[in-house]
Amino acid sequence: MISATQIERIVAHALPGVALHAATPLGERTLRLDLGGMRPRVLRLPTPPDPGAGDALAAEALALTTLRAEIDLPLPELSAYEPTATAGIPYLLTSYLEGMSLPEALPAMNEDQRYALGSELGKLMARIHGYQAQRYGSLNPTHPPCLAPPHDEPETRSGDEDLRYLRARLDAAISMAEQLGELDPSAARQLAGWTEEQLAGTGRPACLLHGDLRPERILVRRRERGWILGGVTGWGCALAWRPAWDHVALLEQFPSSDYFSLRVGYGNAYDATTERRYDQLREFALLPFRTIFFLEAGRPDLAMALLQLSSSHHDH
Repeated sequence: MISATQIERIVAHALPGVALHAATPLGERTLRLDLGGMRPRVLRLPTPPDPGAGDALAAEALALTTLRAEIDLPLPELSAYEPTATAGIPYLLTSYLEGMSLPEALPAMNEDQRYALGSELGKLMARIHGYQAQRYGSLNPTHPPCLAPPHDEPETRSGDEDLRYLRARLDAAISMAEQLGELDPSAARQLAGWTEEQLAGTGRPACLLHGDLRPERILVRRRERGWILGGVTGWGCALAWRPAWDHVALLEQFPSSDYFSLRVGYGNAYDATTERRYDQLREFALLPFRTIFFLEAGRPDLAMALLQLSSSHHDH
């Protein structure tokens, strides 16, 4: 993925005078750096752009910069960000969060502990979604997301931009599935027409999202007799959209029965925390986002299954 010489060059560029002791892979584009006289750092390397977030390093840097004031939330701190190849390759450095990944720790948790962890995560994401952006899509460094005023009033509504963005993502996903031969033209038309029927605009500004919630991005730590949320990592898909996108990611990427209590805890805590009812977990509101999620994940069969299931319920 990257040579030891390149890593040393990055460390010299970001942290002059600091010695690199070891570099341990944490993921496909992520390494833990053990450094002389300093706490460990996490090194992020470039990856293909996300359909909504764009460049992963830029998205993560802007999201973590936006959230830097949330010192009581378990989030990485941005240490350095270099978007050019000055050090040989673009990179991003963050603090290293201690903890076990959720899949590792899950077998040791009982159902009540899983529910409590989901509740923590739901409250955390509701706070993050309280940051509003001026536009939908990739984060804008010129106008980064900012904390929305309490009791946000209807005069801040932003027309139907949310619907325009959702339609653009849907059209692009259907078009790609057709090009790849995953959807024939008839199925594509059916799916587009059915999804259009499910759309309902909020007229609200976009929110800051994590963009790719997965179990391995959740860190946990033991605390007395229970577990606490140790961190939420992997912000390279952060973008500005509706909270429903994060909800769908969590519901679909924490799919097994092992995560049932966590999903319930997440939904209950999120809905109780936010005053924005249009952003709560309501299945009818999540349908268009599920469709796009499945299409972008290369699973048009699951998108079509949503259509068929909905039609079956309607027939009965």
